[in-house]
Amino acid sequence: MLIAGGRHARFSVGYAQQIIINPDTKHVSIAANIEYYEDRSESLDIEDVLTPIFSVNFIPHDRELFHFGITSSAYWMRFDLDWSAAASGAVKVLEFGPPKLVGGIVRGGIELYRIDEQGNLISQYILGTQANE
Repeated sequence: MLIAGGRHARFSVGYAQQIIINPDTKHVSIAANIEYYEDRSESLDIEDVLTPIFSVNFIPHDRELFHFGITSSAYWMRFDLDWSAAASGAVKVLEFGPPKLVGGIVRGGIELYRIDEQGNLISQYILGTQANE
């Protein structure tokens, strides 16, 4: 999945270390298994990020929490969830912690992109609040 976060957050699947979800998995933290890119310009879109040449810009994240403080940057994160071992029809929840509310600062939402193994966009979801300044 490819995710962008910050004022604009985007998520993509496919290149980071695979996270296997099996029938016994109750909860898993994905923070230590993602790769990220800081988009300081906030100008990239999904087509830019999916180009093969852009892949080298992602940095592995190895901490249990993903937090970069208050920033005006957008963060692109990618991770690979393997649900194939999970029971058919099982409910799956991808949860993000609550945003920090800071007076006078516009906070963004999250855009979630599902990408197939060939790098094609399957679906896009827009979550949270994305306000204009």
